[in-house]
Amino acid sequence: MTGGDKDFRDWLKQWAEVEAGDHGFPEIEPRDYTLSLLDEFDIEAQLIAIKSLLKRNRDDEARTRQDIQELDRHIRDSIHRDPEYQMHLENQWVDELHSSVFQDAAHSMAAVGMLAPFVESLFVAIFQKLRAKSASVVLIDKRREISDEFFWNPRRYFADGQAKENTAAGIQQLAKSIGLKKHLPRDYGKCLNALLTYRNFMFHNGFEWPIDRRRDFAKQMQGDGWPEDWFKTSKSGGEVWIFYMSDVFIRHCIEVIEGVLDGVGAYLKEQNA
Repeated sequence: MTGGDKDFRDWLKQWAEVEAGDHGFPEIEPRDYTLSLLDEFDIEAQLIAIKSLLKRNRDDEARTRQDIQELDRHIRDSIHRDPEYQMHLENQWVDELHSSVFQDAAHSMAAVGMLAPFVESLFVAIFQKLRAKSASVVLIDKRREISDEFFWNPRRYFADGQAKENTAAGIQQLAKSIGLKKHLPRDYGKCLNALLTYRNFMFHNGFEWPIDRRRDFAKQMQGDGWPEDWFKTSKSGGEVWIFYMSDVFIRHCIEVIEGVLDGVGAYLKEQNA
């Protein structure tokens, strides 16, 4: 960390709870409150690194598509000229298509491998810091009835009279309990659920999932009401073969992360008002 970064964060710590207009200081943006809260982590640098790799992978996919299209053009141009050369090009085209399936799967694994841990660790850090600040909470709350440790653990949630393990559900329940939910993106919960579920399927099953797991994921997509354009698929023999995070969903995950950073800051500003 540079000296300038340290000075900036020290300034945020000092003035995060000061109303700018009354003291003549520049107005502090909501996200600055969040960055000040999470001063142990360089959240923005992490995001920049994630976005950079996502862009490189998209560019790589675009080049592969261009190569496949170029091969297709050569195949059409070689018709009735050189049958053996045409067959060679067709075999190469098939190989490129097959390889692109796994290239896309690898890039999807890379995307969820960066985004899911980032989002999960972000919320864990936020709630730990809010707990240390003794943020105001709803006093009558089923989570609170178990223990303070359980209450602030976003990886667990309370339902049907029992404590259960589910990070997406735990984050949403805790955010609602402390009044943070209203400041977060409208569909952040659905995005969290889809992202973390896909992470679990990919990390436990690799690129090519067992058929029953593919059907389970497709069923959950429909049951949980995830937008159809959040995931793409490749098919084999009429059955879904591989699931990928779409560019639409990846962009949406980034937008939700940005919204969470701003929303937590708005919450902190409200708490300090």
